[in-house]
Amino acid sequence: MASENRDDWDGAERDPSDSTAEEDEPSPRRDRFSKTVAEHHRQLARLAYLLCNDRQQAEDAVAEAYARVWPKYRRGTIDDLLPYLRRAVVNQVRGGLRRRLLEQREVERRRVDWHDGVSPEGSVDDAEIVLPALEALPQNQRAVLVLRYYEDLSEDEIAVTLDIPAGTVKSRCARGLEQLRRVIGEVVDA
Repeated sequence: MASENRDDWDGAERDPSDSTAEEDEPSPRRDRFSKTVAEHHRQLARLAYLLCNDRQQAEDAVAEAYARVWPKYRRGTIDDLLPYLRRAVVNQVRGGLRRRLLEQREVERRRVDWHDGVSPEGSVDDAEIVLPALEALPQNQRAVLVLRYYEDLSEDEIAVTLDIPAGTVKSRCARGLEQLRRVIGEVVDA
């Protein structure tokens, strides 16, 4: 609707920084981009599909790659378009898989009823077992686990709280849980 009203502006010229102004005008870059997309769309979509095994996700990844690459190509920062598009598609699929995996983990985590003992961590309600096991962990792992599972903070919130990278939070949490499970398993089995 905004584009219909542009013609009604009393002689006002289009802002040159407005991307729609440039998109309405034919250009060699636009033509090359359109030609590359037309010639290689099936190839790129097939690449995405083989990476994720989901047609809709593959199409979304390719479309998102086009949307992200076009502004860079239009500015002239990309020399070889097809390899750049191919890399962008691979990155989009990887990012999508990571997002979906994290979303699934979060949904599963929220479904667990910790009081009914559905998970190994939830099956241990006895503070006499958990507290000594926590004390056996290195301080940095203990801090991450307590913030994550007792305070219910996200990885990003823990990273800010402890002033460490989010990746460090993830690795400390994974290692701490592994060690905690091992220590609790030894105590429960004894």
